[in-house]
Amino acid sequence: MEIKRVCIIGAGIMGSGIAQLVSTHGYAVNLVDLSDDILKNAKNSIEKNLERHYVARDKMTKDQAGLILNSIHTMIEIEEAIKDVDLIIEAVFEDMELKTNLMAKLDSLCEKNIILASNTSSLSISDMASQSKNQERIVGIHFFNPAPVMKLIELIKGKNTSDETLQIAKDFSKKLDKRVVIVKDSPGFVTSRLIYTMCNEAIKMKEEGLASTEDIDVACKMAFNFPMGPLELSDLVGLDVYQHIGEYLAMEFGKKYKPSPLIDKMVERNYLGRKTNKGFYEYN
Repeated sequence: MEIKRVCIIGAGIMGSGIAQLVSTHGYAVNLVDLSDDILKNAKNSIEKNLERHYVARDKMTKDQAGLILNSIHTMIEIEEAIKDVDLIIEAVFEDMELKTNLMAKLDSLCEKNIILASNTSSLSISDMASQSKNQERIVGIHFFNPAPVMKLIELIKGKNTSDETLQIAKDFSKKLDKRVVIVKDSPGFVTSRLIYTMCNEAIKMKEEGLASTEDIDVACKMAFNFPMGPLELSDLVGLDVYQHIGEYLAMEFGKKYKPSPLIDKMVERNYLGRKTNKGFYEYN
């Protein structure tokens, strides 16, 4: 099966980034969200990213950027957006009930040959597919932020994901010029389980007053050759996302994964990181 047209549900940071990536590699994209305002903001963001990181650096022409942007079609109605597509990628908020219900809805609406993928960074694909009849066509395709730049895709095989579905997802991911790793279905998979643990520990250090925000980040960047410190990364991912990941991992693996109380305080104050212009750092 060859993927030609892709539907992406969720036009936030990850969804819009995936849309840009997929359209850049020649695929037609239907991008879906709840309102025209959200979709307009997403397309504006993609246009700015293409101009700033590609056109301005002579990596593509304005005409090429225009073709990429024009290949992304924004829609509100899911029923319309999933017509004639070969692959659907959900990139909605990291909430199991929300994603499970969405998968079940898509499974009931779509022809059986359409692949259903989740961009979840931590939630079980098997549990997410539990309310769907055709569980063999559900797979995890975990992109990393920013999706057009990061070179890794983590593929997750659920309990009932077929080998054929996994192979189609792998072939598609490689055509996006990504390095692909395949992992078994387990909360947090490989990457999120490790990076959340590190970032949560760094946040505990900040809470304890062990070092300043900047010094914690500088120490990790200089000692481990990280491009970004754990507190910077937490701001990029979003403190609300880490709160959900931590609560989920703690439920599955025990209280050692419980989010730092500082995460809860910051989420309560809406200090979520880059998305609200304030987290461990302030952003304009």
